[in-house]
Amino acid sequence: MNKTKHLIKRQQQRGIPDYLLNIIEYKGRYLKAPGGATKIYFGDREYQEIVQETKHFLQMLDKARGGTIIIHDTDILTVYK
Repeated sequence: MNKTKHLIKRQQQRGIPDYLLNIIEYKGRYLKAPGGATKIYFGDREYQEIVQETKHFLQMLDKARGGTIIIHDTDILTVYK
């Protein structure tokens, strides 16, 4: 998305970095706004979804720790811990 001068000014005033805009854009709920615009809302429900995804991801990382894959060219030959 293109950043307007207004957005850049408000980001600076409110201390909202680009990575937070990305989270809101990709994980927020899209709603209709006046004038044909779209509002992207990141509320408690969206927050909890990311918390659950993050917990699941951390569990997967824990399981992957110490894992090894042996490959040759484009073939996966074996896997072990």
